[in-house]
Amino acid sequence: MCQFGEALRKERVARGIALETISEKTKVVTRYLTALEDEHFDQLPGGILSKGIVRGYARTLGLDEAAWVERF
Repeated sequence: MCQFGEALRKERVARGIALETISEKTKVVTRYLTALEDEHFDQLPGGILSKGIVRGYARTLGLDEAAWVERF
C-alpha cells in the first residue's frame, strides 16, 4: 500500500486535477497541499485544520472523505 501522500497524489494525477484546482475549490494554499502530498505533516497547521485539509482534498477528488481522514 502506498504512503498516504503518495496515494493522494496518484489519485489526483489519475483524475487529471491540478493542485491549483484543489487549492481554488478548497481555499487551501498550495503550500499546505504540497506538504500533504509530500508527507511533511509538520508543515500543516495541525489538529482539526489538518483534517479539514484532508477532507477538502478528498472531496474535491470525489474520494471517501471519512476514509481518508481516518487514514490520515
